[in-house]
Amino acid sequence: MAKLSNQENFYFTDELVVKYSDFADTTTDNATKTFTYAIPAGSIVTCAAANLRTAFDDSGAGDELTVTVGDGTDPDGFLAAAALHTDQTEISFVGNTGAYLDNENGKVYATADTIDILFTPNISTGTDYALSELTAGEIVFKFGIVAIDPNA
Repeated sequence: MAKLSNQENFYFTDELVVKYSDFADTTTDNATKTFTYAIPAGSIVTCAAANLRTAFDDSGAGDELTVTVGDGTDPDGFLAAAALHTDQTEISFVGNTGAYLDNENGKVYATADTIDILFTPNISTGTDYALSELTAGEIVFKFGIVAIDPNA
């Protein structure tokens, strides 16, 4: 997790990089792994995007990996399901496809919360595999999180 400076990026304020090696502890077939990113109280999330630097692949016959980005109220509120596996038609870039951002202007958080990033293998008709079997892959998530109350 990293905070971006204004010089690094005007639109996005925060960044999270996830690599295939971050899934080593997820050894059950078809288990979803969730990463979280903190949202401070008194903030608004104004944008969310992902850049798939390297498509994910595994050591076996797995052929599907999907990511959704949201929160506890709407699991894909920021980014709707996007394909990440080399055997799918994987995305390169995606942004603001969830309901909070697609037709709205973001989501205000009066209390602290988290952005939930869910990686799910074998989402529909693929072959069973565990995320610990991944041998390649890297994705960068960027978020615009603005403090409404800078004293909060």
